[in-house]
Amino acid sequence: MVYRGNISIAGCYLQKLKNPPPYVEHVQIVVSNLATAEAFYSKVFGWSVRGRGRECAADRTYDWIHIGTDTSYMAFRTPYNGAAFNDSHRGHSGNHVGIVVGNLAGIMRALDELGVQIRCAKPHPHRARLYFRDFDGNEIEVVEYFSEAPEDRNDYTL
Repeated sequence: MVYRGNISIAGCYLQKLKNPPPYVEHVQIVVSNLATAEAFYSKVFGWSVRGRGRECAADRTYDWIHIGTDTSYMAFRTPYNGAAFNDSHRGHSGNHVGIVVGNLAGIMRALDELGVQIRCAKPHPHRARLYFRDFDGNEIEVVEYFSEAPEDRNDYTL
């Protein structure tokens, strides 16, 4: 479906050109230090900075950086209104971000160079996974798929 024209919903100006399927563009995480986030995630995944700045929205101010690729990224921000980073901002058990990679061994080498402890998931014929925590305790899952077939990638019976 192609919509030609401009629309406004709840005061937000929208220009709709096509109707793509939904996908995850980014995930935002509060971190203690934006420079550390940049160095860590750039080293582990080879990502680059897409943008950075200061946001003033909804009566909240924070500094931010976006690190990733042309199509998706991780958004990192400081606590709102200059508040100090504390334990309430740290990653919670079970919550994690999943990232697909094409070279899990390279990711493992980068994590080893940074002294980051990893946990490997049980073996599976169609994927390999590992988990680690970043410098602020946020859990990251990294997966490399060995098949393009959705039924293989989404096989949870093994």
